[in-house]
Parts: sequence; C-alpha cells; structure tokens
Amino acid sequence: MENYPPKLLIVTPEFPPEQWGGLAQTVFKVAVHSLNMGFETHVARLTVEPYKIVLLDENVKVNVFRGIKIFDVIVGKEKYDGKRQDIWDCPHNLSLQMMFQSLEFLEKKEKYDIYQSFFLYPIGYITGLLAAKWHKPMISCIVGNDVNKYFFSPEKVAVCKSALENSDFVVGLSQDLIELANALSPIREKSCLIYNSVEVPVQPWAQKLEPTKHVKIGCAGIFKYAKGLPYLLKALAILSKSWNVNLELRGLLRDSEIEAFNEILARTKTINRVTLLEPVLHESIFQWLRTLDLFVLPSVTEGCPNILMEALAVGVPTVTTDVGAVSDLIEDGVSGLLVPPGNSTALAEAIERLLKNSNLAHSLSGSARERMRGFSAQKEQDDWEEVYRRFVDIKVSQATSL
Repeated sequence: MENYPPKLLIVTPEFPPEQWGGLAQTVFKVAVHSLNMGFETHVARLTVEPYKIVLLDENVKVNVFRGIKIFDVIVGKEKYDGKRQDIWDCPHNLSLQMMFQSLEFLEKKEKYDIYQSFFLYPIGYITGLLAAKWHKPMISCIVGNDVNKYFFSPEKVAVCKSALENSDFVVGLSQDLIELANALSPIREKSCLIYNSVEVPVQPWAQKLEPTKHVKIGCAGIFKYAKGLPYLLKALAILSKSWNVNLELRGLLRDSEIEAFNEILARTKTINRVTLLEPVLHESIFQWLRTLDLFVLPSVTEGCPNILMEALAVGVPTVTTDVGAVSDLIEDGVSGLLVPPGNSTALAEAIERLLKNSNLAHSLSGSARERMRGFSAQKEQDDWEEVYRRFVDIKVSQATSL
C-alpha cells in the first residue's frame, strides 16, 4: 500500500442517525472501530426509492456523522407488473444496476483499499462484484436475516452464493450463521465469529418482582417473522389465566406480519394485555429496559441480537429462545433462561418460573450484567483488527467513543 491512512468503504442498507435498529447499531460500532484503527472510513448507505425517477448524477448526498463520511445513495426501481414481460425483464434489474454503478463511481473517485458489506443480498452481491472487478479485498458480514431468510428464496440464493464466493473473508455474528453459509458455499476456512459489543450501564435494573401486582413484560425490535411474536402472544394467553401480566412491545410491526399479529391477538384474546408503542430512542433504551419486570425475546432465528445484550447489560431478568449466538451470550439458568424456539408452552413455563421465584430473577440480573462485561467494545475492536490486518497495514489510533 502506497498511502496512509488506508481507505475503507462500508456498504450497508442501514446506518445512524436515520436508523438505530440492530443492524444500524452493529454497522456503526464497526465503523467506529475502523476509525480507531486508523482507517479513513466511509459508509455507503443504499436505499431504494420506488416512486420517483432517480438519476445517477443526483442520487448521492454526502454527510458526516461522528467523523464518518456517509454517502446516502438512492437508487430507482423498475416499473414491473409482470403483465408485459419480455425475456430480458427482471423486477430488480434497475435497482441492482444503479447500486453497482453508484458504488463504481465512488471507487473511481475515492480509490478504496478495502470493501466491507453488511447483508449478502443485495449489498454483498453488488459489493462483491465491484471488489472482484477492481481487484480489491472484500469482507462480507452475515448478520442473520440474509442467511436465515434469503437462503430459502430460490430467487435470491444464487446471488447470496455469489456474494460469499466473491468475499475474501466472511464474518458471522454467530457460529450458526457461519455453518449455514458454509452449507451453501465453502467459507469455513475464510471466516470467523465476531460478537456484537455492549455497554454495561452504571445504573442497573432495580425493580421488585412481585407477581401479585401488575407485571410488565417487554420486548423490542422490528417485529417480523424472525422475531417469533405469535409465540409470545400465545404464551401471554397461557400466563394470563393465573397471573396479572401485560406485554409492552416497542418497535415496528412489518406490514407482512400485521394480519398474523391481529389474528393471534383475536385467537388468544390478549388484545387488552398488549400495548404496541413506537421504537425507543437509542439514547433511552436502558431507561426503558429498567421499567420492565421481565424481558422476553421469542425469536425463531437470530444473529447476535443487540436488544438482548442491552437487556442483559441492564440486568432485566430475561427469557429468550436458544437461536443464533444467544446460547453464547447467556448461560442457561445462571444469566438468563433459554427455551426452544417456536414453543409457546416452554416460553410460558420459563416466564412463570421467574414469577414464582423472585430470588432466581434477581440472581439472573446480577449474573447477566457481569457476563456482558466480557462483550466489551475493546474486545470487539481487537477482533476486527485481527481481520483487517489480513488485508491492509493499519495503525491503531486513539479510541473514539461509541
């Protein structure tokens, strides 16, 4: 490498400050780590705008967020109803082509030393093609939904495989994700596991769990199939026969899940026990978690869930399903309770176990906070530094606060 500092382009569909969901948090933390290692770090956030004409000479806006240069890249979408289909037509052709061209324009201008993508489809696919064309190293990050969902889509699985094949290295947020990715394309020898990190706040959870009073169970996230919300609603119905329990949901309900959500509410007759509220602001997440009596995450698939780590860091007694990296985050019966995914009865039984045993709940609280200290930002940065050193010469700079 001739120039220092090395230039890194992180390509992602989400990034703060517009988004603060799990993926956006993960990408932001990695971007901060790369800054601390001496990279000139740029982020390309790709967004599809289906309702207007988008031109390549006006589709990029440049911003700076906490020292990170962000290229907000908007691309168009093909008008495609399937009625007048020609052999060369594809519903996503325009969007993918504009993504590639927009990134190539950045490459020609900035001349990056290394690429990094989050999500295999479409981000990793497009970034991998670009990196291979320009003979630049590319690291792909598999975080959950890309592997657990798109691998089962005949339309998308081939491009996911292409993304893995064009990756010089693959980072997974759980070993489960790496093993499934390896089943599609042999990546085990060029992959590693890096967990998310979490801050352990000074002020811990301090509720008195008293089952005779109103008990507030909390769950947060983007509520889609992967989050397993119907199983929690069924568990709530079981518990409500004996306990005064209510469920507070903080987040967004995917359009595709609204019908199922309403049907399960009606079937379980829990509508008066469930409150769906707007997502919690990132800076207020610990404050909200402290208001809960219990935190429950009923996911059927996961990577390394940030919201779970935040709940454990605060010390909210937690019940969650054993998916993704969860069993690495929690020691069952010591720092939280684990149950099989897709099992409402097991979920209800674990919650009831804590309602009947407040001593266990408070013991889990302290152990969870202590366990999360092992998932520090410094540990995450050290792990990423080891990966980057495979491809570029880096010099670690003074740490920047997350």
